[in-house]
Amino acid sequence: MNCYSNNYNKYKYGNYVYQNSWFDVFMNEVPVSSEYGFIELQVTKDLGRAIAAGSVLTIYVNHNGDQIPVVKLDITQNPTLIRLPIAHPSGTLVRGAEYYFTPYNLTIENEGYYNIATHNIRLFPNIAAMFFYNFNRIIPGELNHEEITVIPPHPRDQT
Repeated sequence: MNCYSNNYNKYKYGNYVYQNSWFDVFMNEVPVSSEYGFIELQVTKDLGRAIAAGSVLTIYVNHNGDQIPVVKLDITQNPTLIRLPIAHPSGTLVRGAEYYFTPYNLTIENEGYYNIATHNIRLFPNIAAMFFYNFNRIIPGELNHEEITVIPPHPRDQT
């Protein structure tokens, strides 16, 4: 029984090839990246004068149209660094020019402030994608002013 593993740990059970001991890929699927990228966040409020303590960060992957949360944590310091696999086992794989990857979405919520969201974050191996956010207070009587950023896909990537 032959198989491969991107981190050179080779083992197999049945029709599955196990990589990194926490996810599997069918033998007939294309190998995915076993490397990691990083999201570094600086989250403030009051025009950058204070850390946005009490904020809740959630990072999602898209799987068949559903948003699957993969990280949920309270923001307690700036910067906050999150390590994520380039190709997440729960997310949809996108074929890039050099490797397969998974786009991530994130939301940050804080009571009394408008929500912040960023969609289609693409991570690169051993590189930190840096984001700076500032919460805006909810103004009574105003419509929702949620901050949403959508990063467009690169034309050469395929799903």
